[in-house]
Amino acid sequence: MGTAESRHGSTDGTFVEFDHWLYGAVPGTGYTTKAVSKGLDAGLYDQYLRGHYTPIRAATAQSYEDPIDLHMIHPVHGGREILLSRITRGPADEAGRPTFANHTIVGRTEPLRSGLITLDSVFRAMGEFDRKAPDVMGEMPPLEIPTRSEEERKAPFGLGIHRHVTFPALETLATRIMADATSRTLLLCRNTTPEARNATLHLVFELLCWGCGLPILTAISETPRSSAMNFFNLVVAPRGVRADSSWAILESALAEPVLPRVMDRDDVYQRLTTIVRQAPGLPLAR
Repeated sequence: MGTAESRHGSTDGTFVEFDHWLYGAVPGTGYTTKAVSKGLDAGLYDQYLRGHYTPIRAATAQSYEDPIDLHMIHPVHGGREILLSRITRGPADEAGRPTFANHTIVGRTEPLRSGLITLDSVFRAMGEFDRKAPDVMGEMPPLEIPTRSEEERKAPFGLGIHRHVTFPALETLATRIMADATSRTLLLCRNTTPEARNATLHLVFELLCWGCGLPILTAISETPRSSAMNFFNLVVAPRGVRADSSWAILESALAEPVLPRVMDRDDVYQRLTTIVRQAPGLPLAR
């Protein structure tokens, strides 16, 4: 298989443009690529999503009522690019069965690392595109993501994370990643909505990967079906699931860190402490 990087990713100061493609069910055909940015060969990125384009659990797939809006993150090309996928319900198929849709962007990491745009702004732009063009097929324009103002870019990564994850949980997760970049963690966020889990994923990812410089995680904001679990390093989930021994379950409300700190990484722990200190009354560094 060949390799290629997305040709889009330019910015005119107002927008950043990213290539993207839509994958979903087509009547009479089944699941396939429905639309793609001009000039993008989506097949070159198939290796990163193959087997889990729509990793919906069976219980959810069989329901016609439960809302679906989950987010996936995959690093590509050594971290120079990133795939951001939004998975939602698609239209019922010809037999009236529920279907699912995957909208994926191919983005350069630099505008995200710099704070020019955020994960939230990218997924918001994807949602707006899906609402405005629900039936798009074939060729489509690149996705435009509004850039942030200079003042907005001054806000540190992870601001507001204290509303989603305790400091001990955040420290433990960072320790696991620094000790083993291939570790797998299920971050258990009990009694939360899909929107809250998406926000948790965005904040945790941006703080640890952009703010602290830790390896880019392959992550998802909902428990995937069991056969897709091991495609990910971080799963944000409302409940625990059966998984193999490579997984650790980490409570988002953890009261005390459960792992010794990694030596010579005080810079990471200090950055985490600085962010969480903006929420008086929460447990901080040991």
